[in-house]
Amino acid sequence: MRNKGISLKWMWLVALMALTALVAAACGDDDDGAGGGGGAVTYGKAGFTTITIDAGAPVKIGISSVLSGDLKGLGEPIANAAALAGEGKDIKGHKIEFVRKDDSCTAEGGASAAAQILQENVVAAVGPICSGGVVAAQTQYEAKGVSHVSPSSTAIKPTTPDRGQVFQTFFRVTYNDSIQGPAQATFAKDKLGAKTAYIVYDTDAYGAGLRDAFRAAFVKGGGKIVGSPEGFEKKATDFKSIVTNIQAAKPDLVYFAGFYAEATPFIKQLRAADKNVKFLAGDGVKNDEFTKGAGADAEGAYLSLPSPVLTGPAYEAFGTAYEKATGAKRDASPFVAESYDAATVIINALNKVAVDDGGKLKIDLKKLNEEIRKTDLNGASGKIKFDARGDNAGGATPVTLFVIKDGKYAEQK
Repeated sequence: MRNKGISLKWMWLVALMALTALVAAACGDDDDGAGGGGGAVTYGKAGFTTITIDAGAPVKIGISSVLSGDLKGLGEPIANAAALAGEGKDIKGHKIEFVRKDDSCTAEGGASAAAQILQENVVAAVGPICSGGVVAAQTQYEAKGVSHVSPSSTAIKPTTPDRGQVFQTFFRVTYNDSIQGPAQATFAKDKLGAKTAYIVYDTDAYGAGLRDAFRAAFVKGGGKIVGSPEGFEKKATDFKSIVTNIQAAKPDLVYFAGFYAEATPFIKQLRAADKNVKFLAGDGVKNDEFTKGAGADAEGAYLSLPSPVLTGPAYEAFGTAYEKATGAKRDASPFVAESYDAATVIINALNKVAVDDGGKLKIDLKKLNEEIRKTDLNGASGKIKFDARGDNAGGATPVTLFVIKDGKYAEQK
């Protein structure tokens, strides 16, 4: 009996030690970076494998972006910038081939594009570009162990998911809305003198997340939200009832959390009813397509980007190459430099982990993920260094505000 008792105690001790080791292995650095969330980062299980590229075959990298429809003006430049990063480069003698799929900037599109990309034997992907698409696609990329780097997803949720466990395979180059929303709220209060605000928002992860970040910061700073109806769906064009409610509420500021495709008809209808109420929106609206579509009604609109005004040798080199390759201005659409950097991060990591095996190429996806996580890059969009959640913690996390004057974006100091 005594020996049996010792044996049972030993078995319990071994089990406890194993459980402790398992928990420790699942935890990342206790570094939440900009993403917040608190506590140690715990990862879910990723389906890492080793991919073999046949002799003479290309290394495939996915691009999940908007390639058609109302937001093509946002997604196509981002896709072109990512592809530009692979021009003239190879992975140990293997050409780089980008596989582009249309994610429509929606949850359904993000999931569909992920499924299509993963069928192509890709080793990594750039995107999805919109937060709703990211949230819908993360489980697929995680299951296959394929790392994906978004140049433009800003919602907090992708790096602080509802499930608690952080996705190992997701990274982003831009900064999230826990930074952008409060910066907008401070600007609204201190620079625009707004004491009351009415919120209009897209129901997807981006719109709802930015709404929450702005609202919390605006109220904390002493502001009052005087209206925020049920959100609108993408492709909405009729905002007359919302405009009527805005007129009744008489806010100092209308805050719009969404994309330029819906912001264009909204601001036209808003200005038809009220020429003077201030309008503030985020990166989803700051695009030359907005100024073209809204015309004179866009004058005086305030917009933000979760990034600094880009300068420096790396940005100038990228900008020159981008304009030559595409014929488009480097600043006509946001996140093109970030997209170039996202693809560069992947290509740099591939060159470090790919192994030549008699003409074939072997790529361990776990090692690739680990190498991406080690990134320390002075890129076209600034410093890139990922924290344990996959957020970019490399820079000073700036937010830049603009006002539209004479159809152009003028930086607000």
